[in-house]
Amino acid sequence: MNIKLKKLKVVTDYFYLLLLLALSGNPFFSFGTENTQYVFSGFVILFAVYHYSYFNSRKSRYLYLFLIFYTLVFFSQKLLLGFVSYPGVIGFLLKIVFGYIVIRYVAKNFKIVYFKIIYYICFISIIGFIYNYLGFDIPNLLLETTNLKSIIVFTQNGDGLRNSGMFWEPGAFACYINLAFLFYLGNLRKLLKLHKFKVLIVLIALITTLSTTGYFVLFFIIITTLYNEFSSKYKLITIPIVILTIVGSYTLFQNLEFLQEKVSGQFETSQTLDGEFSNTRFGSLMFDWHYIEKNPLFGNGMHASTRYEDHPWLQDETLGHGNGFSNFLASMGVLSLLFYSFFIIKYNTNHPWLFLIAILALLQGEQLFNYPLFLSLPFIFIYEKYNRSIAYVSQPKKANIEVPTELI
Repeated sequence: MNIKLKKLKVVTDYFYLLLLLALSGNPFFSFGTENTQYVFSGFVILFAVYHYSYFNSRKSRYLYLFLIFYTLVFFSQKLLLGFVSYPGVIGFLLKIVFGYIVIRYVAKNFKIVYFKIIYYICFISIIGFIYNYLGFDIPNLLLETTNLKSIIVFTQNGDGLRNSGMFWEPGAFACYINLAFLFYLGNLRKLLKLHKFKVLIVLIALITTLSTTGYFVLFFIIITTLYNEFSSKYKLITIPIVILTIVGSYTLFQNLEFLQEKVSGQFETSQTLDGEFSNTRFGSLMFDWHYIEKNPLFGNGMHASTRYEDHPWLQDETLGHGNGFSNFLASMGVLSLLFYSFFIIKYNTNHPWLFLIAILALLQGEQLFNYPLFLSLPFIFIYEKYNRSIAYVSQPKKANIEVPTELI
C-alpha cells in the first residue's frame, strides 16, 4: 500500500467510525421519525453495495449467522404474538449490517481509532460544558422542538450543567467513554503511558457527565485494572490499594449528594409503583419483569402494540425507557441476550467476562441496543482472530506506524 493510499485509509477509518458513533445516538442523526428510518435504511443498503466484498467471503459467515438468528427470533415473535413491524425488523438488521461493515473496514485499528475519536469528542465537550456552565446556550441545528440543542459535535441537554458530549444525554456519553477504556482491559497501563493527556481529558469529560452508571463502571474498571495489571508485580500493595479504593469510593458516594439521592430515590420510588411504568432504571426493571416472564425466550417484540400489550394506554406514549437491559430482555428475549453474550465471551481474549459484566452494567441506564455500535460489538472480537495484533496501542508520533490493510 503506497503512502497516499495509507493516508486515505487513515482518514476513512476516522470518518467511518465517527459516522458509526453519530448514528449511534447523536440527536442530529436521530431515528425518531419514520422518514429518518427510511433514509437510514437506504443509506445502509448503498453502503453495503459499495462494500459488497464483505458479503461474499468465508469471513462474512458470522454476519449471516447473526442475521439468520435474529430473523428466526422475529419469525418466532410473529408466530407467538401475531404481529411484528417489518420496517422495525429491517431497521434492526440493517443496524447490525452497518456496524459490521465499519468494523470490517477499520479492522485492527478499531480500538485505537475509537479511543482517539472519543478523546476529540471529550475535548470539544469540555469546552461546550464550560460554555453552558457560564450560563450560555449553544445554537441549535435540530429541527424538532425538544429540550436538546445540538451543533452536531456537541449537544446541550436542558441547562447543560451535565455534559452530554455529542450524544442525547449525559449517561449515554458516559457509556461511550467507558467503552473506550473497556476495549483496553488488561492493557490500560500501556494506554495511560502512551496517551496520558488524552486519558486525562477523557476522564475529565466523564466526571462532568455526573452519571451514576458511568461512575460505577469507571470504578469497576479501576478496581479490575489495579488487580489484573498490578497484582503480579506489586503483590504486597495491590490488595491494600484495592481495598482503599473501594472504601474511598463508598465514602465518596455517601458524600456526593446527587449520587446518593438519585440512586436511593429511584429505588424507593420503584417499590411503590405496583407494576406501573416508570422511566427510571429500577422502575423500568420492575415494570419489564412482567413482560420478561410473559415471553422469556423470544420476547414481546419491539413494536408498542406487542411490547406493551397488557398496558394499552402506554402504546401511544413516548416513554423514554430507563433500563436498556430489561427492555432488551422484554423485547427480544433471553435467547437473544445469550446469543450476543456467547460471541463476546468466546472471541474476546481480554477479560471477556469482565467486559460483558461492564456492558450489562452500562445497559442498566441506557438503551444502547437501539444503536448500531453496541448491536455489532461482538464483530470487533470475532474478527480479532484474523488480526491478533489488534490488541495494540498506537505508538507516539515519532514512531513509524504501519497502517494495516482492511480485511477482505
